[in-house]
Amino acid sequence: MNSKYKNLGKNTIIFAISSFGTKILSFLLVPLYTTVLTTTEYGAVDLITTTATLLVFVLTINISSSVLRFTIEQRNKGQNILSFGFRVLMIGTLICGFLLALVYACDFLEWPVYYYFFVVLYFFATAFYEMMSSYLRAINKVKEVAFAGIIASGTMITGNIIFLLVIKTGILGYLISVVLGPLVAAIFCMFIAKEPLRTYFVVNCPKSLKREMVVYCVPLIFNNIALWINAFLDRYFVTYYCGVSENGIYSVASKIPTILATCYSVFASAWSLSAIIEFDSEDKDGFFSNTYNTYGALMTMACSFIVLFNIPLARFLYSKDFFVAWRYSSVLLLSVMFNTFTVFQGSIFSAAKNTKAIATTTIISAVVNTILNIALIPVMGAIGAAIATVVAYFVMWLVRYVFSKKFITMRIDIRKDILIYAIITVQIIFEHLENHFYPGQIMCLLAVVLLNWKYLKTIIMVLTRKMKYGKDK
Repeated sequence: MNSKYKNLGKNTIIFAISSFGTKILSFLLVPLYTTVLTTTEYGAVDLITTTATLLVFVLTINISSSVLRFTIEQRNKGQNILSFGFRVLMIGTLICGFLLALVYACDFLEWPVYYYFFVVLYFFATAFYEMMSSYLRAINKVKEVAFAGIIASGTMITGNIIFLLVIKTGILGYLISVVLGPLVAAIFCMFIAKEPLRTYFVVNCPKSLKREMVVYCVPLIFNNIALWINAFLDRYFVTYYCGVSENGIYSVASKIPTILATCYSVFASAWSLSAIIEFDSEDKDGFFSNTYNTYGALMTMACSFIVLFNIPLARFLYSKDFFVAWRYSSVLLLSVMFNTFTVFQGSIFSAAKNTKAIATTTIISAVVNTILNIALIPVMGAIGAAIATVVAYFVMWLVRYVFSKKFITMRIDIRKDILIYAIITVQIIFEHLENHFYPGQIMCLLAVVLLNWKYLKTIIMVLTRKMKYGKDK
């Protein structure tokens, strides 16, 4: 097997092992959250974390992406790059605290004071963890990054069990757990990096390198703001038009799509490294084309399969008033599926060092999302937000498909892909009919499998060969 596929496969397996166990446990804890927390409390937590996420994108200028990209290229200057990244992070944290103090003084959001405190803590913890894990990936400590992911999820899960079930501190305990997870994992990454403390506070970075890192990052600021709009702006519109309680229901609806999101995040962690290292604008050996087509086949089949079991999963996961979230889950699944494709395309632009293409395509999508949120939510409620998100990610996928032709030659059957997306859309419509029309849903799933049979057969052959090799060995 080609070494490119071997490296991609090895890294994917490493991230899969680290993710699936803890993600499954986190997934199984959803009934706990929906039982212990009210819809209003869950909606408030969601607003805290989404606000902090936006601030990370803006105030850290997405420095972790530069830490990854430039450390891979200039390993001998790793300490300089990490030092600059940490200083940007600390400055961003100070600005975050100052801005939130002003908001609190103006009483703009009418939040209790500890909400603001946790926004700052979550900001620092997630940004620090993201930067340190990026550095470890750049110096080829992939297994250690995977283990850090286990630590992050394990700490958060353990904290939730202790604070929600044992001590019973409610929303405060949930917030503490959400911060502890990435913070503990970031500290673990520091030990693994084995860089002296002076690296973070004293080591200087050449001005030319700083400038190059910032130039690389700046377009990603706009890109990440636009990504945040696509992923989270609808929560604020839902809160405004429908109330915090409805936002709690809409937020928990994303838990089922998390199944698909986990699959693509595992792959994306491995793929982002392969895309940079193996980039070839002509794709002579078909590495990028084959990977995209196989990846796309798996994502569409998984999406259709999860839609089929969406309502049974909702009965298991969503307690009391949260059950109605099933109406949004399947629609959000479709948006996650399109997002998986845009992430793949974005890695191509990153490999080509053209972050402007990433930003431009994402901003177009965000504008579409914002307009549709304003138009649909007042009329359709939260389902309008879900539809707006799907359309926005579809637009981003389509625009990036057009843009990507300037950077790489990939062989993709676009007509077949669009047909598959249409079939899954019909399946979701069937699900929302009376009695959910399961025969029609099953036919849609079979059609998706048949259209992807070529790639499914290849996957089965590879797995069979590996299992046979393992037995012979």
